[in-house]
Amino acid sequence: MFKIEAIGNLAADVEIKEAQGSKFATFRVAHSYKYKNQDGNDVEGTDWLDCTLNNVESKVLPYLKRGVKVFVRGNGSLRVYSSKAQRRMMAGCQIQVQEVELCGGSADAVPRQVVDPNDGTVHDVQKYYWTDINTSKMKKEELKELLDVRGALYLMNKQGFVAPKQTEPEPQEEETNETGQA
Repeated sequence: MFKIEAIGNLAADVEIKEAQGSKFATFRVAHSYKYKNQDGNDVEGTDWLDCTLNNVESKVLPYLKRGVKVFVRGNGSLRVYSSKAQRRMMAGCQIQVQEVELCGGSADAVPRQVVDPNDGTVHDVQKYYWTDINTSKMKKEELKELLDVRGALYLMNKQGFVAPKQTEPEPQEEETNETGQA
């Protein structure tokens, strides 16, 4: 068995796909490198890892956006394909992801602390975007609104996982003339 562990940045947002009635997520992880060869010339390149994740219920999927640094672990395989652009045979590496972890960074969509607007208590948000708020009185389907220090809204589920609240655009009212017609 070929096991792979890698850290890199996402090349694009995660995509949810469906094949033969099963849903899965796909994304590409890029790792760039730079070094000097024996002649003293700079060599730069990027290695790409094609990733497939069968767990589309994963709590981390909403955060898999272009540029986010992730750690992935899973079973790997190599594939050979013909590149029309380079007019030669190429090899690529694929991974059936069993574990994906966000490595964080300054562009994180999830805050490090949230405030409960009902009582003003401050709660830390952990690495997996989980907070220690007591959820024993919450119903299974219930979501709790939280605020970060900038005032952005987040939702927390019964398990304590925090995600940015998706806001819908407000409907535009049609202008009416003096007769009340649109």
